[in-house]
Amino acid sequence: MAIEWLDPLESRVRDAVARLGELNEENRTLRDRIRDLETEVATLSIPPAAPEGDGGGDEEVEALRVRVRELEAGLAAAETERAAAAAAARSWEVERDEVRRRVEALTGRLEGLVGE
Repeated sequence: MAIEWLDPLESRVRDAVARLGELNEENRTLRDRIRDLETEVATLSIPPAAPEGDGGGDEEVEALRVRVRELEAGLAAAETERAAAAAAARSWEVERDEVRRRVEALTGRLEGLVGE
């Protein structure tokens, strides 16, 4: 019996499993990065802005504020990447489940033919 169609299917499943592994690792990396950024933001102590006319404009305070904004932007970007990686992983899981369901259905039909 020729089952050449199974080779590309197996290849796709192996590729999907490998990609899921990569996405899971990327997801872990992004979660670690988010945790690090959150920790860094939490440890920054920024004094409240000086009232206008107070001669405020302390360069160090402004530099800290800029750094916090950069860290928040980095945190948002990392969270967006993590969400995209999670969505891609879910997509692969759905496709993998569909492939599994179809292969199991085909296997069941083949077993029915062999049993006749």
